[in-house]
Amino acid sequence: MTKCANVGRWCAVGLLLSAVGCQAHAGGPASRPPELPVYATPVLVTPTDETPEEMFERAHGLLLEGLAKEAAPIFDRLAQPSEPSAASPELPSFAAFNAGIAWEQIGDLRTALARFSAALKNHPEGEVGKWAALRSARLHAALEEWSLLSAMADLLLAREDLDDVERLEAHGAKGLAVVESGDPDSAEKYISRGRDIVEERRLGDGGRLPVEVAELYFALGEVRRLRSESISFVPLPEHFADALERRCQGLLDAQSAYSDAMRSYDARWAAMSGYRVGQLYQQLYKDVMAIAPPKTADTADKKRLFQGAMRLRYRVLLEKGLTMMEHTIMLGVRTGEASAWIDRAREAKHELTSSLLEQQALIAKLPYSEKELELALDDLAQRYR
Repeated sequence: MTKCANVGRWCAVGLLLSAVGCQAHAGGPASRPPELPVYATPVLVTPTDETPEEMFERAHGLLLEGLAKEAAPIFDRLAQPSEPSAASPELPSFAAFNAGIAWEQIGDLRTALARFSAALKNHPEGEVGKWAALRSARLHAALEEWSLLSAMADLLLAREDLDDVERLEAHGAKGLAVVESGDPDSAEKYISRGRDIVEERRLGDGGRLPVEVAELYFALGEVRRLRSESISFVPLPEHFADALERRCQGLLDAQSAYSDAMRSYDARWAAMSGYRVGQLYQQLYKDVMAIAPPKTADTADKKRLFQGAMRLRYRVLLEKGLTMMEHTIMLGVRTGEASAWIDRAREAKHELTSSLLEQQALIAKLPYSEKELELALDDLAQRYR
């Protein structure tokens, strides 16, 4: 096999493994099985007469069989510059990229990121550099490294070899990095460019969205969440009913964007989105319950009536938030997703359950019937209109 043919074959292998990596990530437990151990110093025993090309092919076969733990150390060895190669100096870069895919499937995202970074550094141009940059951006997002994600997105957007789907993913990455830095207005510019590509390509018309679009819609949800939650009720707005309506509409708009992110059927983005939707309801409940009693509630009895009416009116927010956290946790169990977002959902579930039980107990202890509380709610609605 000639040098040119070998490079072409590695290029095809890289393309195939890039696709395999995406599918495995979306598939759940098979992609990142938590029970598999991670070896910091892999031990590799190979036949003495095995060529680097044969080692690469063997590792490739192992990876396609789902044996990422066995494939990773072989690719790691081939990625070392000192490893002799009779075929091409590009082999270490392709091996580093495929090692990144293997370590990502094992579940060691930090090691995977190091391998992608090495491939990008040693072979920045061409397909392998592009793939390495795209995979690095995904891992920076998964690890919530927003400044690094922003820099990687800039590198991607400066490339001229991205196809439309890759470019919209780069816009989504940049938008997410910018909104997480607290600048929703600037983030929306990048998100809009990505959404233009989604519309032009009619992505998602069949129902399911490609995983590359998930980040874009999650970023859009974050923009809408920040804008919605910027509407506060302390001090009480002059037109409370209008402010509450705008806050609720913002919540629904954000929920719609997070739901679109879930349509990619990627476990990690679904977990992130599910947690955020539950958090929207949880935060709205906290904010409305922080409203102070009106001046007309000038006795302890009237203050208790006000607080009881508010608990009765907005308890549904706790229930909706709890339901979303439970669904997110079940998603983690079903898919094997074990990111920090699942842990956050568990913590939020505990907090929401405690709050709901507390509110139910406080309402039950009040010396008022539900009818009296409903009348108090009507009165509040008139006062805050």
